[in-house]
Amino acid sequence: MIDIVLNTNITFYIGAFVQWGFLMAFLYSLVSSINNDDKSKVWLTSIMALSYSSGLFIDMDSITYFDFFLFDAATLVSIVLCGFFIKTSTLYIYLIVGLSINTSLFFAMYIDNDIMHHYEYWWFWDVYFIGVNFSDLLMIVVSLLNKDVLGLVNLSNYLTTKLKRCRYA
Repeated sequence: MIDIVLNTNITFYIGAFVQWGFLMAFLYSLVSSINNDDKSKVWLTSIMALSYSSGLFIDMDSITYFDFFLFDAATLVSIVLCGFFIKTSTLYIYLIVGLSINTSLFFAMYIDNDIMHHYEYWWFWDVYFIGVNFSDLLMIVVSLLNKDVLGLVNLSNYLTTKLKRCRYA
């Protein structure tokens, strides 16, 4: 696993696959919403496609984890701001959760490498690698299928009703 984490060629191909996935999700949502009044999925996937396609213009050998943190934080803010103008959906919740996970892991890796100067392999690097790639893949799958794969929408609805009951009780 450590060879995968440290090899920039493999991470380049994984990044290219993720960029392609978000681009395909955007194109699919654009085509499938032609006769639909609700364009929220198009807006959300366009933000993701633009954000992840910006990686085409980045030198992957000189970028830091803090740069990735800033990119994902800006994308997360854009998605949250977009939430004020669109109907919230399954995709919206999964993008918020996925980008929050990615942002947290990028910031943690920034602290680990650049502040704490840990350059020896340890278990957190596996957590980072699996967490970021799993959340990226999950966001792509939900963008294409628009299904509540992990039950996050059900959990969100359950917690919302519990909070409302506590507030009015």
